[in-house]
Amino acid sequence: MCDSTRFRPLRLCALLVLALLVVGSFATANADNCNINTMPYWDNNITNGWLAQAQTFEAPSQACNVLSEWEFELAGRTSPGQVTFNIYQWGASGPVGNPLYSQTLNWGTSAHLFDVNNINLQLTPGQLYGADIDLQGYSGPSVYYQFNQTGYPGHDAWWYNPDFGGWTDYAGTNQYFMANFTGVPEPGSLLLLGSSLLGAAGILRRKIRL
Repeated sequence: MCDSTRFRPLRLCALLVLALLVVGSFATANADNCNINTMPYWDNNITNGWLAQAQTFEAPSQACNVLSEWEFELAGRTSPGQVTFNIYQWGASGPVGNPLYSQTLNWGTSAHLFDVNNINLQLTPGQLYGADIDLQGYSGPSVYYQFNQTGYPGHDAWWYNPDFGGWTDYAGTNQYFMANFTGVPEPGSLLLLGSSLLGAAGILRRKIRL
């Protein structure tokens, strides 16, 4: 890839390859535990008679504090329509304030796995959030969920219908979902990475001069 016997200036290429290897290792180290997945534990339950359903969650860690993707599944509607996916801060009685993220999706008459990607929403670790599926007035069979928390214990599915008292915390249940997170490196981590690259470059320069 970098033929230094033919082109002495290609020492820079070797430095670039080394830098990419170090950056790749850094990114891999920060990708650990950045996924939440309840899908393997689905027990064939689907909501019916509700107008919305939400799943509470938190950023897994400071290294995994940017929500990048959320997948969920809906049963088919009786006729085509739409559904709105929102992310809210979540409180003791439901969503707090305006949505932090919102996207409206087409919803057809067949069961469909929705993959909402490129969310890129930076979250605060320790803050509770809710991923809300607003059915826009539809109340038939809709959101896949499970009567267990094997995949994500300690965080609940919430269901909404004003006729049933508004938002209701169904403790012990989870939405059928998968979420992926990425991280924004802390300044200290970036400084450490920069120092490592400079040190590696210095060593490589000395070796090339020999």
